[in-house]
Amino acid sequence: MAETQYVIVGGGLAAVSAIEGIRELDKTGPITLLTAERELPYHRPPLSKSFLAGKGGVEAVRVHEAAWYPENKVRVRLNQVAKSVHISRQSVALESGERVEYDKLLLATGCAAKRLNAPGVDTPGVMYLRTLQDCYALRAAIKPGVRVVSVGGGFVGMEVAATARHMGAQVTVVEVGPSLYRGFASPDLSAFFQRVLESQGITVRTATRVSRFRAQDEKLAAVVVDDGEPIPADLAVVGVGAEPNTQWLASSGFSIDRGGLIVNLRLETPGKDVWAAGDIARFPDPVTKQPRRLEHWDNALAQGKQAGRNMAGADEPYLHQSAFFSDIFDITINVLGDTENADSVEVRGDMDPASPRFTALYVKGPLLAGAVTVNLNTADRAAELDDLQRHIRERTIPAVL
Repeated sequence: MAETQYVIVGGGLAAVSAIEGIRELDKTGPITLLTAERELPYHRPPLSKSFLAGKGGVEAVRVHEAAWYPENKVRVRLNQVAKSVHISRQSVALESGERVEYDKLLLATGCAAKRLNAPGVDTPGVMYLRTLQDCYALRAAIKPGVRVVSVGGGFVGMEVAATARHMGAQVTVVEVGPSLYRGFASPDLSAFFQRVLESQGITVRTATRVSRFRAQDEKLAAVVVDDGEPIPADLAVVGVGAEPNTQWLASSGFSIDRGGLIVNLRLETPGKDVWAAGDIARFPDPVTKQPRRLEHWDNALAQGKQAGRNMAGADEPYLHQSAFFSDIFDITINVLGDTENADSVEVRGDMDPASPRFTALYVKGPLLAGAVTVNLNTADRAAELDDLQRHIRERTIPAVL
């Protein structure tokens, strides 16, 4: 019997996790990894934190060392840009003109940084952070005294702002919305995070839109906001969201909704023998039962593993409950469940920016929909998170925290 030919398009964590899932059930079927990156797969969270701050070389962020891939019978093809999928012929067309045939295919092409539409956005000194190369450029540019404007008050913008300040830069955060961390934070939590940044010497400007980037001597001099005020800047880091890399699939016959590739509970697309995982997958959330797309490390890790197992014949539903994390300064944030549709938020604990430790419960009706924790007790952190996940799953409210 011929061995199954596995092809994975994408070079991030979901792709590598899928390889691990395949190898749990199929030890020998050849795997081809097609990635547009010029680097072996790496973890992205350190790019806005420790790696940006100069801690460790590239080996510190790689998912696996180079030898792991041939040891696991994986052919890695770097700098390969996929153009389309031909479902009936079971092949992937590359921009080079080559077609790569598959028996089982995983789509895990992740996201690209969303581009800001403002005059002067191409000025040298206006930068994005998504790839390892982006991080190298930022790391070289951020120095003590450099004036940095972080455009965006979400995960990337907040983490870059905190890291740049730690590196000695003068930092301003500009957020177009009324508050920071709008994706999960209640007004009280947003105000808390703003106090944290301001206590570290960061200027925060919410409800402020960037109108243009002003250059002088062919490099960035200022970020001009909507009231006409120029914010002096040597460097602007734009972190205004991400866009799923699904445009190349638009003519291939897949179902795409709001940028996400629709999959079922087993992470299968409507295309025969094609799965999707990670940032691009719009999947049925196991708790809310509603379609959802997530752009976080934990989601890529869990979905990739499950998709890989299913490619190798497991036929198992994806039941992992969503969770993600962030770090700014000495604060660790964990976000669980659905924090977007709550009726009310109940905070238990201490929200003092100098020594915070609290849990925010996101309640919908009489049920617990999600939770945000800040600086859980380190010794009991895993157990406490597991307990919160149980309450979210069972839709019960914890009596005591």
